Amino acid sequence: MAELIKTLLSFSERAGEIARAIRQEPKLFSLLVEEKGEGEKNQRFAHDFKTLADVLIQEALRHHVARMIPSLAQWVQGEESAEFTNTLGEKITVRICDTQDGTATLLAKVLDGNKEAADILAALAHRDVTFSPDPHLMERVPDLPVEHLGIWIDPVDSTGEYVRGRPSQAKGSIHQQGLQCVTVLIGVFDRRSGLPVAGIINQPFAIFTESNQSWEGKAYWGVSYGGASIHNLPPSAPGSPKASLPVVVVSSSEDPALHAKLSRRFTVLHATGAGYKQLVVALGLAAASLSSKGSTFRWDSAAPHGLLRAAGGGVVVYRRLTSLTPAQDIAAETLEELQIRYHKPNENPAQPSLQWCNEGGLVAYRDPKVLATVMECVAE
Repeated sequence: MAELIKTLLSFSERAGEIARAIRQEPKLFSLLVEEKGEGEKNQRFAHDFKTLADVLIQEALRHHVARMIPSLAQWVQGEESAEFTNTLGEKITVRICDTQDGTATLLAKVLDGNKEAADILAALAHRDVTFSPDPHLMERVPDLPVEHLGIWIDPVDSTGEYVRGRPSQAKGSIHQQGLQCVTVLIGVFDRRSGLPVAGIINQPFAIFTESNQSWEGKAYWGVSYGGASIHNLPPSAPGSPKASLPVVVVSSSEDPALHAKLSRRFTVLHATGAGYKQLVVALGLAAASLSSKGSTFRWDSAAPHGLLRAAGGGVVVYRRLTSLTPAQDIAAETLEELQIRYHKPNENPAQPSLQWCNEGGLVAYRDPKVLATVMECVAE
């Protein structure tokens, strides 16, 4: 099972390379942006985008998983449809072919015959990328129930920031916008319980090197199953003044009234990217990430959830949490019941596109004690 985690980590690096390569070629990048149709738009944005990078990364993961564990390929799910429309109105289903030339030929159809661009992308999709995690951590990875696993992937989370392509300055240690908020999210869950068992978050644009004007990525991963928990996160949160309030990260579209309530006990920061907001919680830069609305989806939370579970935290349904009576501690059994599940769609969604949204909102945390404070704020 360590080999599966290594494969997914290496794939996240491949995904990061694809994302960086497209951004570094402005002419190539301009070819790859296609505005989402009305039915696919996230309700929070006036304009949302789908890129070929999304689809290419998603289908490349399906292809590589199929080569390793054929039975698992059908359980790779993601945000994007593999169907892409070129300027001639032709609909092409993007997939990774058995050969690099075959993939290039298919991509050239999407790119209106632009063979040079198609060749570059096909080479990236087929390139072997090896990630070498700490062997001492890898040897502790427990056996996972492969026959019952499923995978959620968000190939390029925070697509709007990816399209804009601007870096940002951090506020403290947290970026509120910019390329640093872009993440590749791969979450592994148990199809029987619906609970996450592993999570991988790759930041393709984590560090900018001035000397060669290029970006470097970072990858974080964790596994939690059968009583074993392994991760490569920092052991503790960075030091901060004891007098300062803990940080909770929310979207700029969050309810102002809730913002005011949280501000009594937290420093509230706005940040973009569902995956990034949960990542800063996993890294200990924030105590919690909160969304009271159904504006995130399973592909946004599966990877962070798996990573947080490995670190002793989790991602719970906001509405279910706030329906409880505020208390200093939440029983372990209750906390388990509150966790988001990933194996079943929502019942009777308002529209088909919402069948996998986190309709009850979410609260991501690393230390369960923060949940009591959130509950007290909301109850006031």
